[in-house]
Amino acid sequence: MTETMVLVVDDQTVGLGELAEFVQPVGDVAIKGAVLTLQRGNELCYVVEVSDPEVDGIFEDWPEPQVPKSPTAIFSVDYRAPDLVVALVQSIAQWRSLTVDTNYGQIVSGGALVPEMLRPA
Repeated sequence: MTETMVLVVDDQTVGLGELAEFVQPVGDVAIKGAVLTLQRGNELCYVVEVSDPEVDGIFEDWPEPQVPKSPTAIFSVDYRAPDLVVALVQSIAQWRSLTVDTNYGQIVSGGALVPEMLRPA
């Protein structure tokens, strides 16, 4: 089963190309069309840019103080391996400030994400 989480990067100019550069140390990176694929051994994750956060309801469950006030770049990440996603997020966090919606009720800074937050309770 694939899980999904959301990355909100505090720089609206960041696209898949920049993300690919940020995460190259983590594993093999490829961009095909609108999808960035990150692979490390048998682990895979897929990143796509969210074009309309309002339509996708990205912030509807977020506490108001945590909803970004300035323009951001928003990405959806599909994964099966929490450890790989944490490595991806921590690699991006070295370059840009970002917030993660774990899809398990936690909204945390990229640097605070740990694999346990990406598993059902």
